Amino acid sequence: MSTQHIATAAFVKVSIGSPSGNRVAQLIQRGGVIPGGVDEQQLERLVDRGLIEAVAVEDADETEEQEDLDEGVYKGVSVKDLKADLAKRNEGREGDAVITPVEPGNRPQIVAALLADDAE
Repeated sequence: MSTQHIATAAFVKVSIGSPSGNRVAQLIQRGGVIPGGVDEQQLERLVDRGLIEAVAVEDADETEEQEDLDEGVYKGVSVKDLKADLAKRNEGREGDAVITPVEPGNRPQIVAALLADDAE
């Protein structure tokens, strides 16, 4: 999980860039995400004044595949056992009939490949 800041005021002006170098001002409307590059001290001042708020956000790459995939009968099965089941199913298969996960070492892809094979 990571933290983002969201504008709660109608408009919030933030300065992006190094405090000792060139800075660029940007206006953010209510509900808009405060962009990266804003100084931590500025963020703290804006939070204290009630102009923005910090919100916890789940990282997309961690949750997208895990939430979308219902593991069904494979829930709780170890990766080692999943790979063994995959190898057993591939015995005697050739060409396009061989089950090949998109990422062979990644559990969600292995489960997805086995579920697709079950559906056939």
